[in-house]
Amino acid sequence: MTGLSTNMLPDSIAGAPAGRSWSARLVHWVVEARSHRVICLVMGIWLLNGFDLAFTILSHDQGMLHEENPFARHMLAHGTASIILFKIGLVLIGSYPLLRFRASRITELGSFVILLAYAVLAVHWSECYDLYTITAAHNVEMAETRMLESFDPQ
Repeated sequence: MTGLSTNMLPDSIAGAPAGRSWSARLVHWVVEARSHRVICLVMGIWLLNGFDLAFTILSHDQGMLHEENPFARHMLAHGTASIILFKIGLVLIGSYPLLRFRASRITELGSFVILLAYAVLAVHWSECYDLYTITAAHNVEMAETRMLESFDPQ
């Protein structure tokens, strides 16, 4: 029997059964796209988590951070290697279920919410360093004015 082997066809054609309807192929494509989106979201979580870790260590070393988490405070007091290993371990453990169940809608939503939370934290770090820069130049009055403006409901 002559014909093309499925190994010679592109992945998108070879992976889809011939008798599949267009709606089934569309659902398959959306699910696969979800998996790719979740992987991208998890990579973003890792990136923003790395920024959070770097800014935590940097601000602790500069003396502008009082860590409220007692476990993290203990690790920061005994060096930065322990907090780095702890943070990497937590993100690895947290990423596993997201990647394992990446085809699920709830996983995509959860990944997006986590990424959004880290994005808000990144904005918070940016504001902290802006205020730190202003106060480091001994312009405390300007820093107080800026802080009061951020709380003004107008």
